[in-house]
Amino acid sequence: MRADEILKLVNGPAVLDIGCAGHEVKPDQPGWLHGKLRERFQVTGIDISESNIAHMKSLGIQDIHVQSADSFELGRQYDTVVAGEVIEHLSNPGQFLARVRKHLVPDGRLVLSTPYGFSLMYALYAANYFPKTCANGEHACWFCPTTIRELARREGFEVEKWRLIDDYDPSVTSRKYRLYWKLIHTLGKLLPDKLTKTTMLIAFKCLS
Repeated sequence: MRADEILKLVNGPAVLDIGCAGHEVKPDQPGWLHGKLRERFQVTGIDISESNIAHMKSLGIQDIHVQSADSFELGRQYDTVVAGEVIEHLSNPGQFLARVRKHLVPDGRLVLSTPYGFSLMYALYAANYFPKTCANGEHACWFCPTTIRELARREGFEVEKWRLIDDYDPSVTSRKYRLYWKLIHTLGKLLPDKLTKTTMLIAFKCLS
């Protein structure tokens, strides 16, 4: 599960969760990242969705704010900034990284995940639905290990750790999605991760 893999890279105690609501506020779901972070750390959250932040506040969740990922200002620094499935939505990913760096302690860490556009899963989707080559209409860009490393370097970060992981969503009811996933899961026993894994998980540290 993506949330569990992200948690392995998070250092506390102070954590900022960018895009804290996720696509939906799902406090009862074991894969809801913000809930898992709050079980272990002192967490601040930001999200661009006013309705989702209002919903979270109605559930009693505190220290959450309506702010944009590429222009936020909180006046605090954190041991880790987490951004799960955020950077691919942004108009200004470099500006986002600059804001993150300002909000990290000197030895802090950025942990982010983003879809891996060269995976077999996404290639099959693009081939089947071309020219609609991305399932999520809110995505503005794709990243690969080379491009995200270079973007991060320009904003004062270097890759500390990275790996490819699975990010299967059991709540999706699409028959084709389930069929694709079953096929790829089977092929995963024969093919390398660079073909079958769907998500990049990366931990960055600030350049000195």
